[in-house]
Amino acid sequence: MYPLLLFDALPWWLAAPLLQLGLLVAGMALDETYVNRATVLAGALALAVHAVVAGSTGLMVGLYLDIGLVVGVYGLYAYVVDAYVDNWFRIAAYFLYSPLAVFLVILLPDVVFPIAIVAAGYANLQLMAYLEPNDPYYFGPGTPTEFADAVADVEAESGDGTEAETETSTNSSGGATRPDGESESQPDPEPDPGTASEVTPPGAEPTAAGADSTERGILPEFMRRL
Repeated sequence: MYPLLLFDALPWWLAAPLLQLGLLVAGMALDETYVNRATVLAGALALAVHAVVAGSTGLMVGLYLDIGLVVGVYGLYAYVVDAYVDNWFRIAAYFLYSPLAVFLVILLPDVVFPIAIVAAGYANLQLMAYLEPNDPYYFGPGTPTEFADAVADVEAESGDGTEAETETSTNSSGGATRPDGESESQPDPEPDPGTASEVTPPGAEPTAAGADSTERGILPEFMRRL
């Protein structure tokens, strides 16, 4: 143990809860919402930390953890590409794998696992009623048609930009041709000293959500820049 290192100096009974709480908060922060497409995986990872520290889990909690990891990976993929997720994912994410549900599963004994899930689901229902008309969740595009239209718009914009760039490069590379077949290169026009050259800064590639995307997370923009 190195006392100068903060995390290493913490006792395990304090470091483990801090790590679990950090994972739950990170899942909510990715999409800036209480429940979103990333909170399922974050909650499953927090529960996995609990299982490692505890040494073992009950059958129901272990099955709950395995399903959460699989569903969470799908949710993270949908979050990165800003894709539409079906209603089954929305229901599972909000009522079964919400941060509150995972927190209660970690906090309470394994034998009361069903009670923890029911209590979290009821609390989430009350939260929806309390925040109405606002929603404590965000799952990206509302319908498959909305996502398909966004993909078509981005592909159309990308195609128009490619054609314009090709035409511009073709026109600029063309030169006058002599009668004997040799091409005469035209001198490059001198830039106007009174006009500053326009340079387009490197930006992120458009995603399937298009310019009017409703995505609010930080990871999709980061992945586009990569």
